[in-house]
Amino acid sequence: MDIIKNNFLRIAKQPDGVYIETFRKGYSVKDFNILMSNNPEIRITSFIAVRNALMNAPHPPVKFGEVDERIVIELTDNDMKAYVTLHVDESELSENNGIELVKEILLKLRERGIVFGIKTDVLMKRLRIKEPILIAEGIPPVNGQDSVIRMFELKDPKPEIREDGKTDHYELNIINKVEAGDWLGERTDPTEGTPGKSVKGETIHQLKGKLLPLYYDEATVREVYENGVTTLYSKVNGAVHYTGDKIGVSNHLEILNDIDFNTGNIDFDGFLTVKGSVADNFSVAASEDIEILGEYGVGSVKEVVSRGGNLLIKGGIAGKNKAVVKSTKDLYTKYISDATVICDGIVHVGFYCLNSHIVAKQVIVESGKGKIVGGVIEAEQKVEAAYIGNDHEVRTLIKVAGFDRSKMKEELDKLHEDLVKARIHLSKTKQRFAVYTSTYERSTEHIREYEIVKELYFKAREKVRQIEKQIRTLQRYFRVKGEGEVNVLKKVYPNTMIQIKGEIKEITTPGIAPCFFIQDREMKET
Repeated sequence: MDIIKNNFLRIAKQPDGVYIETFRKGYSVKDFNILMSNNPEIRITSFIAVRNALMNAPHPPVKFGEVDERIVIELTDNDMKAYVTLHVDESELSENNGIELVKEILLKLRERGIVFGIKTDVLMKRLRIKEPILIAEGIPPVNGQDSVIRMFELKDPKPEIREDGKTDHYELNIINKVEAGDWLGERTDPTEGTPGKSVKGETIHQLKGKLLPLYYDEATVREVYENGVTTLYSKVNGAVHYTGDKIGVSNHLEILNDIDFNTGNIDFDGFLTVKGSVADNFSVAASEDIEILGEYGVGSVKEVVSRGGNLLIKGGIAGKNKAVVKSTKDLYTKYISDATVICDGIVHVGFYCLNSHIVAKQVIVESGKGKIVGGVIEAEQKVEAAYIGNDHEVRTLIKVAGFDRSKMKEELDKLHEDLVKARIHLSKTKQRFAVYTSTYERSTEHIREYEIVKELYFKAREKVRQIEKQIRTLQRYFRVKGEGEVNVLKKVYPNTMIQIKGEIKEITTPGIAPCFFIQDREMKET
Protein backbone atom coordinates (compact mmCIF):
# COMPACT_ATOMS: atom_id res chain seq x y z
CA MET A 1 0.00 0.00 0.00
CA ASP A 2 1.40 3.34 -1.07
CA ILE A 3 1.85 5.92 1.65
CA ILE A 4 3.62 8.56 -0.48
CA LYS A 5 4.25 8.72 -4.22
CA ASN A 6 5.67 11.52 -6.41
CA ASN A 7 7.87 11.90 -9.48
CA PHE A 8 11.00 11.01 -7.53
CA LEU A 9 10.04 8.23 -5.17
CA ARG A 10 7.44 5.94 -3.74
CA ILE A 11 7.07 4.98 -0.09
CA ALA A 12 4.97 1.89 0.48
CA LYS A 13 3.84 -0.08 3.47
CA GLN A 14 4.48 -3.83 3.34
CA PRO A 15 3.63 -6.47 5.97
CA ASP A 16 7.19 -6.42 7.32
CA GLY A 17 7.80 -2.67 7.23
CA VAL A 18 8.06 0.50 5.13
CA TYR A 19 9.97 0.51 1.80
CA ILE A 20 11.44 3.30 -0.34
CA GLU A 21 11.77 3.07 -4.14
CA THR A 22 13.39 5.91 -6.16
CA PHE A 23 12.73 6.71 -9.81
CA ARG A 24 15.28 9.39 -10.58
CA LYS A 25 17.90 11.55 -8.94
CA GLY A 26 17.33 15.04 -7.61
CA TYR A 27 15.48 14.37 -4.35
CA SER A 28 17.66 15.56 -1.47
CA VAL A 29 17.94 14.25 2.08
CA LYS A 30 16.53 17.59 3.29
CA ASP A 31 13.45 17.12 1.09
CA PHE A 32 13.08 13.61 2.47
CA ASN A 33 13.25 14.85 6.09
CA ILE A 34 10.48 17.38 5.38
CA LEU A 35 8.45 14.54 3.91
CA MET A 36 8.96 12.45 7.04
CA SER A 37 8.00 15.32 9.36
CA ASN A 38 4.62 15.37 7.64
CA ASN A 39 4.26 11.62 8.26
CA PRO A 40 5.19 11.16 11.93
CA GLU A 41 3.85 7.62 12.04
CA ILE A 42 6.85 6.44 9.98
CA ARG A 43 9.84 5.53 12.12
CA ILE A 44 13.15 5.26 10.26
CA THR A 45 15.19 2.20 11.17
CA SER A 46 17.91 2.47 8.48
CA PHE A 47 19.23 5.86 7.39
CA ILE A 48 21.81 4.08 5.22
CA ALA A 49 19.04 2.51 3.15
CA VAL A 50 17.44 5.95 2.62
CA ARG A 51 20.73 7.56 1.61
CA ASN A 52 21.62 4.78 -0.83
CA ALA A 53 18.19 4.89 -2.44
CA LEU A 54 18.35 8.69 -2.93
CA MET A 55 21.97 8.84 -4.13
CA ASN A 56 21.78 5.80 -6.40
CA ALA A 57 18.42 6.51 -7.99
CA PRO A 58 16.79 4.82 -9.66
CA HIS A 59 16.84 2.21 -6.92
CA PRO A 60 14.58 -0.80 -6.32
CA PRO A 61 12.41 -1.00 -3.19
CA VAL A 62 14.39 -1.36 0.05
CA LYS A 63 13.15 -1.49 3.63
CA PHE A 64 14.05 1.59 5.68
CA GLY A 65 11.49 1.86 8.46
CA GLU A 66 8.33 0.81 10.23
CA VAL A 67 4.93 2.31 10.76
CA ASP A 68 4.11 3.06 14.36
CA GLU A 69 0.60 3.15 15.62
CA ARG A 70 -0.80 6.64 15.91
CA ILE A 71 -1.17 6.15 19.62
CA VAL A 72 1.17 3.75 21.45
CA ILE A 73 0.40 2.76 25.03
CA GLU A 74 3.22 1.22 27.12
CA LEU A 75 2.88 -0.31 30.57
CA THR A 76 5.84 -0.39 32.96
CA ASP A 77 6.68 -1.21 36.60
CA ASN A 78 4.29 -4.15 36.84
CA ASP A 79 1.37 -2.15 35.47
CA MET A 80 1.96 0.69 37.92
CA LYS A 81 2.59 3.26 35.16
CA ALA A 82 1.26 3.83 31.65
CA TYR A 83 2.89 6.02 29.00
CA VAL A 84 1.39 7.29 25.76
CA THR A 85 3.49 8.13 22.71
CA LEU A 86 1.78 10.03 19.87
CA HIS A 87 2.78 9.52 16.24
CA VAL A 88 0.50 12.12 14.75
CA ASP A 89 0.84 15.39 12.89
CA GLU A 90 1.40 18.51 14.98
CA SER A 91 -1.79 19.96 13.52
CA GLU A 92 -3.89 17.37 15.37
CA LEU A 93 -2.72 18.76 18.69
CA SER A 94 -4.38 22.11 18.04
CA GLU A 95 -7.48 21.13 16.05
CA ASN A 96 -10.44 21.83 18.35
CA ASN A 97 -7.91 21.94 21.21
CA GLY A 98 -7.07 18.31 20.44
CA ILE A 99 -10.45 17.05 21.65
CA GLU A 100 -10.68 14.30 19.05
CA LEU A 101 -7.16 13.16 19.83
CA VAL A 102 -7.95 13.03 23.55
CA LYS A 103 -11.02 10.88 22.82
CA GLU A 104 -8.82 8.57 20.77
CA ILE A 105 -6.29 8.32 23.61
CA LEU A 106 -9.01 7.48 26.14
CA LEU A 107 -10.32 4.79 23.83
CA LYS A 108 -6.85 3.28 23.51
CA LEU A 109 -6.47 3.31 27.30
CA ARG A 110 -9.73 1.41 27.71
CA GLU A 111 -8.66 -1.08 25.06
CA ARG A 112 -5.52 -1.81 27.10
CA GLY A 113 -7.57 -2.17 30.28
CA ILE A 114 -6.24 1.02 31.87
CA VAL A 115 -9.01 2.28 34.12
CA PHE A 116 -7.31 3.70 37.23
CA GLY A 117 -5.06 6.67 37.91
CA ILE A 118 -5.57 8.34 34.53
CA LYS A 119 -4.01 11.82 34.59
CA THR A 120 -6.79 13.96 33.15
CA ASP A 121 -4.76 17.09 33.89
CA VAL A 122 -2.12 15.86 31.41
CA LEU A 123 -4.78 15.39 28.73
CA MET A 124 -5.98 18.94 29.27
CA LYS A 125 -2.53 20.37 28.53
CA ARG A 126 -0.89 20.60 25.12
CA LEU A 127 0.46 17.16 24.31
CA ARG A 128 3.78 16.33 22.66
CA ILE A 129 4.49 14.00 19.75
CA LYS A 130 7.06 11.22 19.56
CA GLU A 131 7.77 11.48 23.29
CA PRO A 132 6.53 9.14 26.04
CA ILE A 133 4.07 10.94 28.31
CA LEU A 134 3.08 9.54 31.73
CA ILE A 135 -0.66 9.21 31.27
CA ALA A 136 -1.69 6.96 34.19
CA GLU A 137 -0.13 6.01 37.50
CA GLY A 138 -1.26 3.51 40.10
CA ILE A 139 -0.89 3.67 43.87
CA PRO A 140 2.05 1.60 45.10
CA PRO A 141 1.54 -0.63 48.12
CA VAL A 142 3.01 0.49 51.42
CA ASN A 143 4.76 -2.44 53.05
CA GLY A 144 4.28 -2.99 56.74
CA GLN A 145 7.00 -2.08 59.21
CA ASP A 146 8.84 -4.88 60.97
CA SER A 147 8.78 -5.04 64.74
CA VAL A 148 10.89 -2.41 66.46
CA ILE A 149 12.98 -3.82 69.30
CA ARG A 150 14.72 -1.87 72.08
CA MET A 151 16.85 -3.71 74.60
CA PHE A 152 18.65 -2.96 77.84
CA GLU A 153 22.10 -1.57 77.00
CA LEU A 154 25.06 -2.71 79.02
CA LYS A 155 27.21 0.20 80.13
CA ASP A 156 30.91 -0.03 79.30
CA PRO A 157 33.22 0.69 82.24
CA LYS A 158 34.59 4.22 81.83
CA PRO A 159 36.56 5.62 84.75
CA GLU A 160 35.88 9.25 85.64
CA ILE A 161 38.65 11.14 87.43
CA ARG A 162 37.57 14.18 89.45
CA GLU A 163 40.13 16.31 91.27
CA ASP A 164 38.31 19.13 93.04
CA GLY A 165 41.21 20.36 95.15
CA LYS A 166 40.07 18.62 98.32
CA THR A 167 39.34 15.05 97.40
CA ASP A 168 40.30 12.87 94.46
CA HIS A 169 37.31 10.88 93.24
CA TYR A 170 37.35 7.73 91.13
CA GLU A 171 33.83 7.10 89.83
CA LEU A 172 32.82 3.90 88.05
CA ASN A 173 30.31 1.06 88.04
CA ILE A 174 30.91 -2.22 86.21
CA ILE A 175 27.84 -4.30 87.11
CA ASN A 176 24.51 -3.61 85.40
CA LYS A 177 22.21 -4.31 88.34
CA VAL A 178 18.44 -4.78 88.09
CA GLU A 179 15.66 -5.74 90.46
CA ALA A 180 12.69 -8.01 89.87
CA GLY A 181 10.18 -6.14 87.72
CA ASP A 182 12.73 -3.86 86.05
CA TRP A 183 12.44 -3.17 82.31
CA LEU A 184 14.80 -5.18 80.10
CA GLY A 185 13.44 -4.57 76.63
CA GLU A 186 10.39 -4.23 74.42
CA ARG A 187 9.07 -5.06 70.97
CA THR A 188 6.32 -3.26 69.07
CA ASP A 189 4.03 -5.31 66.85
CA PRO A 190 4.68 -5.17 63.11
CA THR A 191 2.26 -3.15 60.99
CA GLU A 192 0.05 -4.52 58.23
CA GLY A 193 0.84 -1.86 55.64
CA THR A 194 -1.66 -0.88 52.93
CA PRO A 195 -2.35 -2.46 49.53
CA GLY A 196 -1.83 -0.59 46.30
CA LYS A 197 -3.69 -0.51 42.97
CA SER A 198 -2.38 -0.85 39.43
CA VAL A 199 -3.51 1.27 36.46
CA LYS A 200 -5.64 -1.73 35.49
CA GLY A 201 -7.49 -1.44 38.79
CA GLU A 202 -5.97 -4.59 40.23
CA THR A 203 -5.04 -4.78 43.90
CA ILE A 204 -1.30 -4.94 44.57
CA HIS A 205 -0.75 -6.76 47.82
CA GLN A 206 1.70 -5.31 50.31
CA LEU A 207 4.30 -7.18 52.33
CA LYS A 208 3.27 -7.35 55.94
CA GLY A 209 5.86 -6.45 58.57
CA LYS A 210 7.70 -9.31 60.24
CA LEU A 211 7.27 -10.18 63.88
CA LEU A 212 10.90 -10.28 64.98
CA PRO A 213 11.67 -12.65 67.83
CA LEU A 214 12.72 -11.62 71.32
CA TYR A 215 15.54 -13.72 72.71
CA TYR A 216 15.63 -14.07 76.47
CA ASP A 217 16.30 -16.52 79.26
CA GLU A 218 12.86 -17.68 80.31
CA ALA A 219 14.15 -18.66 83.74
CA THR A 220 15.03 -15.07 84.65
CA VAL A 221 13.03 -12.91 82.22
CA ARG A 222 9.29 -12.72 81.55
CA GLU A 223 7.29 -11.04 78.82
CA VAL A 224 4.05 -9.05 79.08
CA TYR A 225 1.92 -8.13 76.06
CA GLU A 226 -0.24 -5.00 76.17
CA ASN A 227 -1.54 -2.59 73.52
CA GLY A 228 0.64 -3.90 70.74
CA VAL A 229 3.85 -3.90 72.78
CA THR A 230 5.63 -6.93 74.24
CA THR A 231 7.73 -5.87 77.22
CA LEU A 232 10.46 -7.88 78.94
CA TYR A 233 10.83 -7.66 82.70
CA SER A 234 13.33 -9.21 85.07
CA LYS A 235 11.95 -12.02 87.21
CA VAL A 236 14.73 -11.74 89.75
CA ASN A 237 17.21 -9.39 91.33
CA GLY A 238 20.58 -9.74 89.64
CA ALA A 239 22.99 -8.53 86.98
CA VAL A 240 22.04 -8.21 83.32
CA HIS A 241 24.11 -10.18 80.84
CA TYR A 242 23.86 -11.29 77.22
CA THR A 243 24.71 -14.68 75.76
CA GLY A 244 24.86 -13.91 72.06
CA ASP A 245 21.59 -12.03 71.49
CA LYS A 246 19.83 -13.63 74.46
CA ILE A 247 19.31 -11.42 77.49
CA GLY A 248 19.28 -12.89 80.95
CA VAL A 249 19.79 -11.95 84.58
CA SER A 250 22.65 -13.64 86.39
CA ASN A 251 23.02 -14.29 90.06
CA HIS A 252 24.05 -11.14 91.85
CA LEU A 253 25.06 -11.13 95.48
CA GLU A 254 25.06 -7.78 97.24
CA ILE A 255 26.84 -7.46 100.58
CA LEU A 256 25.51 -4.29 102.21
CA ASN A 257 28.38 -3.89 104.67
CA ASP A 258 31.97 -5.07 105.01
CA ILE A 259 33.25 -8.56 104.43
CA ASP A 260 34.54 -9.54 107.85
CA PHE A 261 33.83 -12.00 110.64
CA ASN A 262 30.10 -11.45 110.21
CA THR A 263 30.11 -12.72 106.61
CA GLY A 264 33.21 -14.88 106.45
CA ASN A 265 35.12 -15.35 103.21
CA ILE A 266 32.99 -15.04 100.06
CA ASP A 267 33.22 -17.23 96.95
CA PHE A 268 30.19 -16.60 94.75
CA ASP A 269 29.06 -18.06 91.42
CA GLY A 270 27.89 -14.89 89.68
CA PHE A 271 28.27 -11.12 90.04
CA LEU A 272 29.28 -9.70 93.40
CA THR A 273 28.86 -6.22 94.88
CA VAL A 274 30.32 -5.30 98.26
CA LYS A 275 28.96 -1.98 99.51
CA GLY A 276 31.61 -1.77 102.21
CA SER A 277 35.24 -2.88 102.36
CA VAL A 278 37.08 -6.16 102.86
CA ALA A 279 38.69 -6.62 106.25
CA ASP A 280 42.32 -7.71 106.57
CA ASN A 281 43.05 -11.44 106.10
CA PHE A 282 39.70 -12.14 104.40
CA SER A 283 39.26 -13.31 100.80
CA VAL A 284 36.68 -12.52 98.13
CA ALA A 285 36.11 -14.43 94.88
CA ALA A 286 33.42 -14.58 92.21
CA SER A 287 32.95 -16.14 88.79
CA GLU A 288 31.91 -12.81 87.20
CA ASP A 289 32.46 -9.08 87.83
CA ILE A 290 33.25 -7.89 91.34
CA GLU A 291 32.57 -4.39 92.70
CA ILE A 292 34.00 -3.34 96.05
CA LEU A 293 32.50 0.10 96.60
CA GLY A 294 33.60 1.02 100.11
CA GLU A 295 35.41 4.30 100.63
CA TYR A 296 38.47 2.58 102.09
CA GLY A 297 38.84 -0.11 99.45
CA VAL A 298 40.86 -3.13 100.60
CA GLY A 299 43.87 -3.53 102.85
CA SER A 300 45.97 -6.58 103.64
CA VAL A 301 43.36 -8.97 102.35
CA LYS A 302 44.30 -12.54 101.66
CA GLU A 303 42.99 -12.46 98.10
CA VAL A 304 40.45 -10.78 95.80
CA VAL A 305 39.79 -12.81 92.62
CA SER A 306 37.42 -12.33 89.68
CA ARG A 307 37.64 -15.62 87.78
CA GLY A 308 35.70 -14.49 84.71
CA GLY A 309 35.07 -10.77 84.77
CA ASN A 310 36.20 -7.25 85.54
CA LEU A 311 37.18 -6.07 89.00
CA LEU A 312 36.45 -2.66 90.54
CA ILE A 313 37.94 -1.66 93.88
CA LYS A 314 36.64 1.87 94.14
CA GLY A 315 38.49 2.98 97.27
CA GLY A 316 41.89 1.63 96.25
CA ILE A 317 44.26 -1.12 97.38
CA ALA A 318 46.51 -0.64 100.41
CA GLY A 319 48.02 -4.10 100.43
CA LYS A 320 50.57 -3.81 103.26
CA ASN A 321 52.84 -6.17 101.28
CA LYS A 322 50.30 -8.95 101.64
CA ALA A 323 47.26 -8.39 99.41
CA VAL A 324 46.93 -10.35 96.17
CA VAL A 325 44.40 -9.14 93.60
CA LYS A 326 43.58 -11.09 90.41
CA SER A 327 41.26 -10.42 87.47
CA THR A 328 40.75 -12.29 84.19
CA LYS A 329 39.55 -9.11 82.47
CA ASP A 330 40.25 -5.47 83.40
CA LEU A 331 40.94 -4.00 86.84
CA TYR A 332 39.80 -0.53 87.94
CA THR A 333 40.95 1.03 91.20
CA LYS A 334 41.70 4.41 92.75
CA TYR A 335 45.28 3.54 93.76
CA ILE A 336 47.57 0.57 94.40
CA SER A 337 50.03 0.51 97.27
CA ASP A 338 52.22 -2.36 98.51
CA ALA A 339 50.19 -5.03 96.73
CA THR A 340 50.49 -7.77 94.12
CA VAL A 341 48.15 -7.45 91.15
CA ILE A 342 47.81 -10.03 88.38
CA CYS A 343 45.46 -9.06 85.55
CA ASP A 344 44.84 -10.64 82.14
CA GLY A 345 43.52 -7.33 80.80
CA ILE A 346 44.31 -3.67 81.44
CA VAL A 347 44.95 -2.24 84.90
CA HIS A 348 43.35 1.21 85.16
CA VAL A 349 44.63 3.15 88.18
CA GLY A 350 43.13 6.48 89.10
CA PHE A 351 46.02 8.23 90.85
CA TYR A 352 49.12 6.27 91.82
CA CYS A 353 50.96 2.96 92.14
CA LEU A 354 53.40 2.71 95.06
CA ASN A 355 55.83 -0.14 95.75
CA SER A 356 53.64 -2.72 94.07
CA HIS A 357 54.17 -5.68 91.77
CA ILE A 358 51.71 -5.46 88.87
CA VAL A 359 51.44 -7.90 85.96
CA ALA A 360 49.01 -7.03 83.13
CA LYS A 361 48.54 -6.43 79.40
CA GLN A 362 48.75 -2.68 80.03
CA VAL A 363 49.07 -0.48 83.12
CA ILE A 364 47.50 2.96 82.74
CA VAL A 365 47.49 5.63 85.48
CA GLU A 366 44.61 7.86 84.44
CA SER A 367 45.12 11.14 86.35
CA GLY A 368 47.09 14.03 84.92
CA LYS A 369 49.04 13.91 88.19
CA GLY A 370 49.29 10.12 88.24
CA LYS A 371 52.45 8.43 89.52
CA ILE A 372 54.26 5.12 89.49
CA VAL A 373 56.83 5.05 92.29
CA GLY A 374 58.80 2.00 93.39
CA GLY A 375 57.97 -1.63 92.82
CA VAL A 376 57.91 -3.62 89.60
CA ILE A 377 55.48 -3.07 86.75
CA GLU A 378 55.35 -5.89 84.19
CA ALA A 379 53.22 -5.27 81.11
CA GLU A 380 52.98 -7.01 77.78
CA GLN A 381 52.09 -3.97 75.68
CA LYS A 382 52.28 -0.59 77.39
CA VAL A 383 52.80 1.38 80.61
CA GLU A 384 51.61 4.99 80.88
CA ALA A 385 51.66 7.57 83.69
CA ALA A 386 52.30 11.27 84.15
CA TYR A 387 55.26 10.62 86.48
CA ILE A 388 57.49 7.58 86.91
CA GLY A 389 59.83 7.60 89.92
CA ASN A 390 60.14 10.57 92.28
CA ASP A 391 62.51 13.20 93.69
CA HIS A 392 63.83 10.71 96.26
CA GLU A 393 64.92 8.47 93.39
CA VAL A 394 63.12 5.40 94.70
CA ARG A 395 64.12 2.39 92.60
CA THR A 396 61.33 1.83 90.07
CA LEU A 397 61.33 -1.00 87.52
CA ILE A 398 59.17 -0.81 84.41
CA LYS A 399 59.28 -3.93 82.25
CA VAL A 400 57.40 -4.31 78.96
CA ALA A 401 57.66 -7.77 77.39
CA GLY A 402 56.67 -6.41 73.97
CA PHE A 403 55.39 -8.33 70.97
CA ASP A 404 56.09 -9.11 67.32
CA ARG A 405 54.02 -6.68 65.27
CA SER A 406 54.31 -8.72 62.05
CA LYS A 407 53.02 -11.88 63.76
CA MET A 408 50.18 -9.90 65.30
CA LYS A 409 49.36 -8.58 61.81
CA GLU A 410 49.24 -12.14 60.47
CA GLU A 411 46.93 -13.18 63.31
CA LEU A 412 44.71 -10.15 62.71
CA ASP A 413 44.51 -10.82 58.96
CA LYS A 414 43.58 -14.45 59.66
CA LEU A 415 40.86 -13.34 62.07
CA HIS A 416 39.46 -10.94 59.46
CA GLU A 417 39.28 -13.85 56.98
CA ASP A 418 37.55 -16.00 59.60
CA LEU A 419 35.14 -13.14 60.30
CA VAL A 420 34.15 -12.88 56.62
CA LYS A 421 33.40 -16.63 56.52
CA ALA A 422 31.52 -16.49 59.82
CA ARG A 423 29.39 -13.57 58.61
CA ILE A 424 28.53 -15.40 55.37
CA HIS A 425 27.47 -18.42 57.42
CA LEU A 426 25.49 -16.15 59.76
CA SER A 427 23.72 -14.51 56.80
CA LYS A 428 22.64 -17.90 55.43
CA THR A 429 21.51 -19.04 58.87
CA LYS A 430 19.64 -15.77 59.41
CA GLN A 431 17.77 -16.13 56.10
CA ARG A 432 16.73 -19.65 57.03
CA PHE A 433 15.71 -18.52 60.50
CA ALA A 434 13.70 -15.59 59.06
CA VAL A 435 11.53 -18.06 57.14
CA TYR A 436 10.66 -19.90 60.34
CA THR A 437 10.23 -16.67 62.29
CA SER A 438 7.68 -15.21 59.86
CA THR A 439 5.44 -18.29 60.10
CA TYR A 440 6.23 -19.56 63.56
CA GLU A 441 3.46 -20.17 66.08
CA ARG A 442 3.83 -21.99 69.35
CA SER A 443 0.88 -24.21 68.50
CA THR A 444 2.26 -25.45 65.16
CA GLU A 445 4.02 -28.70 64.43
CA HIS A 446 7.12 -26.72 63.43
CA ILE A 447 8.20 -25.97 67.00
CA ARG A 448 10.99 -28.53 66.96
CA GLU A 449 12.38 -27.34 63.62
CA TYR A 450 12.10 -23.74 64.78
CA GLU A 451 14.08 -24.44 67.94
CA ILE A 452 16.82 -26.24 65.97
CA VAL A 453 17.17 -23.40 63.47
CA LYS A 454 17.09 -20.83 66.28
CA GLU A 455 19.92 -22.62 68.07
CA LEU A 456 21.98 -22.72 64.86
CA TYR A 457 21.38 -18.98 64.44
CA PHE A 458 22.45 -18.29 68.04
CA LYS A 459 25.64 -20.29 67.56
CA ALA A 460 26.43 -18.46 64.33
CA ARG A 461 25.85 -15.09 66.02
CA GLU A 462 28.02 -16.07 68.97
CA LYS A 463 30.80 -17.22 66.62
CA VAL A 464 30.79 -13.80 64.93
CA ARG A 465 30.82 -12.04 68.32
CA GLN A 466 33.75 -14.16 69.54
CA ILE A 467 35.83 -13.37 66.46
CA GLU A 468 34.95 -9.66 66.71
CA LYS A 469 36.05 -9.73 70.35
CA GLN A 470 39.35 -11.39 69.40
CA ILE A 471 39.89 -8.72 66.74
CA ARG A 472 39.25 -5.92 69.25
CA THR A 473 41.74 -7.52 71.64
CA LEU A 474 44.42 -7.75 68.95
CA GLN A 475 43.76 -4.20 67.80
CA ARG A 476 44.97 -3.01 71.21
CA TYR A 477 48.46 -4.03 70.12
CA PHE A 478 48.32 -1.71 67.12
CA ARG A 479 47.46 1.28 69.30
CA VAL A 480 50.83 0.82 70.99
CA LYS A 481 53.85 2.66 69.63
CA GLY A 482 56.39 0.27 68.12
CA GLU A 483 56.47 -3.21 69.64
CA GLY A 484 56.20 -2.14 73.26
CA GLU A 485 55.82 1.30 74.84
CA VAL A 486 56.48 3.21 78.06
CA ASN A 487 54.86 6.63 77.83
CA VAL A 488 55.76 9.22 80.49
CA LEU A 489 53.39 12.15 80.07
CA LYS A 490 55.31 14.62 82.28
CA LYS A 491 58.51 13.46 83.98
CA VAL A 492 60.65 10.39 84.62
CA TYR A 493 63.13 10.42 87.53
CA PRO A 494 66.60 8.92 88.01
CA ASN A 495 66.98 5.37 89.37
CA THR A 496 64.14 4.23 87.13
CA MET A 497 64.83 1.29 84.85
CA ILE A 498 62.94 0.99 81.56
CA GLN A 499 63.08 -2.44 79.94
CA ILE A 500 61.29 -3.22 76.66
CA LYS A 501 61.78 -6.56 74.83
CA GLY A 502 65.01 -7.11 76.73
CA GLU A 503 66.45 -3.69 75.86
CA ILE A 504 67.30 -1.81 79.06
CA LYS A 505 67.66 1.88 79.75
CA GLU A 506 68.68 3.20 83.15
CA ILE A 507 67.42 6.72 83.80
CA THR A 508 70.26 8.74 85.31
CA THR A 509 68.92 12.25 84.76
CA PRO A 510 65.36 13.59 84.86
CA GLY A 511 63.51 13.36 81.54
CA ILE A 512 60.63 15.56 80.45
CA ALA A 513 57.70 13.71 78.85
CA PRO A 514 59.72 10.98 77.11
CA CYS A 515 58.13 8.08 75.27
CA PHE A 516 60.23 4.90 75.05
CA PHE A 517 59.44 2.23 72.48
CA ILE A 518 61.00 -0.58 70.48
CA GLN A 519 61.38 -0.20 66.74
CA ASP A 520 63.70 -2.18 64.46
CA ARG A 521 64.91 -4.08 67.53
CA GLU A 522 66.18 -0.91 69.17
CA MET A 523 64.82 1.15 72.03
CA LYS A 524 64.00 4.63 70.83
CA GLU A 525 62.97 7.75 72.70
CA THR A 526 60.85 10.66 71.56
